[in-house]
Amino acid sequence: MNGKVCPICGGDNDCGNVAGKPHGTCWCDREFFPKEIFDKIPSTGSEKTCICQNCIENLKSSIST
Repeated sequence: MNGKVCPICGGDNDCGNVAGKPHGTCWCDREFFPKEIFDKIPSTGSEKTCICQNCIENLKSSIST
């Protein structure tokens, strides 16, 4: 499992926690995660890696229209 890879798109998730930044300083600490995003994560053990900001924004756009 690579903690830097988004389990949905396979791109860089830009996780501050994986990068060693202090807890609470990652972009995701201030982000709202719609429950629908978790349905998109494959059940292959990758559910313990961060979802990228782009995937979250894409999902928010698709559920708000």
